[in-house]
Amino acid sequence: MNNQNKSLKNSLKEESGRLFMISFGVFLFILFFQPFPLEMLNYNDRLLYVAGFGGITFLSACIILIVMPLSNAKWFKTSDWESGPPFILSTFQLLINATAFGFYIRFVGKSPLSLYIMFKVGLVCLLPVLILVILYKNKSLERVIVFLQKQNKSYITKIREIEENGGDKEITIYSGNKAEKLSLKYKDIIFIKSADNYIEVHYLENESVEKKLIRNTLKDIESQFNHHSNFIRCHRTSVVNIAFAEKLTRDYSGYNLIMSKLQGNIPVSRQYLIIVKEALSN
Repeated sequence: MNNQNKSLKNSLKEESGRLFMISFGVFLFILFFQPFPLEMLNYNDRLLYVAGFGGITFLSACIILIVMPLSNAKWFKTSDWESGPPFILSTFQLLINATAFGFYIRFVGKSPLSLYIMFKVGLVCLLPVLILVILYKNKSLERVIVFLQKQNKSYITKIREIEENGGDKEITIYSGNKAEKLSLKYKDIIFIKSADNYIEVHYLENESVEKKLIRNTLKDIESQFNHHSNFIRCHRTSVVNIAFAEKLTRDYSGYNLIMSKLQGNIPVSRQYLIIVKEALSN
């Protein structure tokens, strides 16, 4: 709860700071470009009068873009504002701001209102809305960039893990009496199947699938693959290289793994089903 309050406080501080800078920009724009009559005022009165436009912009923006969404959180979720405030809030802000400017010019500045003056009022009031949209777009792009950087870092980490775990390293599988052996790269082994007193190793060689029988048990050679995260037990008779797994299917006989490079499927027992699903999702 404290973290949530702290996050809300930081968000409000950031939003109010953004609105203040935009309002200050409106003040400077009106002061230097003078879209509204200022000739009848002396320098000090002119500064005070123009500051009122900035104050109106800041006050109306705070009420419409901060107070209203907070008091109606179900209607306005600020976390979803990817491209800026919703259209209805932006339109409302524009109308309220333009109306307040019109009254301010007429009754405080004591200047007559004309169609041309109101046209310029509309343009000036449109500026904060457009600037907010641009700022939110920029913020949204920054979040996307940060996300992609984290994702890229995650992919690089996974690639390094695969390399460190022996993607290009070799493993030598011996028979029970050490009379024969089979040396392969980890990445070329598709799966190993138990066949009575033998193990059946299916592997890639020159882009074709080869198979070799070695007199040994799956239990004896399984320990050689424990440190390699790509190799998992999916059945009491099979250890698979999850890098070759395409998807998990289910039919009347149970679950099966569809493997690339292989024509047949590999059965998955319920005992190892959760492990297989986690490996596929990762």
